[in-house]
Amino acid sequence: MLNVPLPQLDRPLRVLLLGAHCDDIEIGAGGTVAALAQQRPDTQFAAVILTSVPERAAESRACLAALANPADIEVTVHDLPDTRLPSHFDEVKDVLADLARQPWDLVLTHQRYDAHQDHRLLGELAPTAFRDHLVWHFEIPKWDGDLGTSRPNVYVPLTRAQIDAKWAVLDEHYVSQRGKDWWDAETFSALARLRGMECRAPYAEAFRVEKLTVDLSAGA
Repeated sequence: MLNVPLPQLDRPLRVLLLGAHCDDIEIGAGGTVAALAQQRPDTQFAAVILTSVPERAAESRACLAALANPADIEVTVHDLPDTRLPSHFDEVKDVLADLARQPWDLVLTHQRYDAHQDHRLLGELAPTAFRDHLVWHFEIPKWDGDLGTSRPNVYVPLTRAQIDAKWAVLDEHYVSQRGKDWWDAETFSALARLRGMECRAPYAEAFRVEKLTVDLSAGA
């Protein structure tokens, strides 16, 4: 398996985190965000969430800030209706078009194979909106049982301590999710262990990259 580092730049790395709902980004890529913030604390994170209510928005702002610490993160929360994003196609498209005008080095968002209609819409639109960006599509474990369709091809190895810390931050800030049958440490650690096995690491978060180019002259 080839280990490819993120580019070393003479400026901060600019990372966009794009989620359909509050907690999507943290569940799909929270460990990656935290690890990147620790390794490159000058990273400039921006999180954009399409659907929310005030209570959930507050939870997400606090959770994302904790995961991104010590790096800075700007969180924007829209109030489109949950489970109804496909019927608000034009508004979603406009949000993505505005974001795509900015020079992101990395975009993390949903994937097109997700069974949830809100997630799936962002996964389908992201490659067409962010044509000149590197896009990593994260996965969300859930009742629909769609993980077998994701076929990840990019892995971020993580330690047990990092996975435990991710869960601790999520559970601390997402009080609204406590009591749900899927909300426990085992859900997230089990998936991370499986993805770690796939990349010969203790644990990992996995993503899918649909398209990229290779610069053969780099370093020449």
